Amino acid sequence: MLELVSSIGNMFTQNGAEGLSGKPFEKLEISRNDLEKNRIRRRTDKGTDVSIILERGSKLNHGDIFRHENTFIVIYQSPEKVITVKINEDSFEIWVLLGHIIGNRHRPISIQNKTMTFPIQADSELEVFEKLLHPIIEKIELQVEEKIYIPDQRMNVHEH
Repeated sequence: MLELVSSIGNMFTQNGAEGLSGKPFEKLEISRNDLEKNRIRRRTDKGTDVSIILERGSKLNHGDIFRHENTFIVIYQSPEKVITVKINEDSFEIWVLLGHIIGNRHRPISIQNKTMTFPIQADSELEVFEKLLHPIIEKIELQVEEKIYIPDQRMNVHEH
């Protein structure tokens, strides 16, 4: 079993991508919730047993690179179901209502341009959110997707 302690970079940054360029690596897929843990034991896509032990307060990120001798391991966050809300008109009131309704559900959010994204457990939650968002439903578009979800780091919110 490989014991990994600290990342040597992230493949989505220039330095990390250069350090990994052309080198074979193994993928270690981890859920978003498990990225928060500082002790993880998993198996890579090539069958290597890996144990990750991080310092308290540290967390893994999608794309983190670990090296053990000649073996490179890259952390891949598992895709998850999300609802993406596209706002069709520029209205402060819509943003406030949307934030209030989703905030009452204690969901982490991600905001980019005129869209807000948040994780769900099942497709059936779309119907629940359509009902909750009824007052503004004609001014927004809701879509269920499966993707790598990264919450907005400016929000210090934890799912309950």
